[in-house]
Amino acid sequence: MTPLKLAVLPALLALSVCQTTTAGTVSSATLQATFVVHEACTIVSQRGGAQVRCQHNTPYLLHQQAMPSGAGLVTVTF
Repeated sequence: MTPLKLAVLPALLALSVCQTTTAGTVSSATLQATFVVHEACTIVSQRGGAQVRCQHNTPYLLHQQAMPSGAGLVTVTF
């Protein structure tokens, strides 16, 4: 056997022993993750309403509200 194989054998043996002694037990762990979402959306507002087109089809909520000045306010929530 090569020296590398001789060095790896004890680690593999220890790993197999650990797996057999912990079989049937349940363990949990906490993992903290950060996600960065890159999205590009185009919003086109016309008199008849607004259109939203997102690169990754992100869901959105479109809310149209009439203003006292007669203009319409369009709010897009992602």
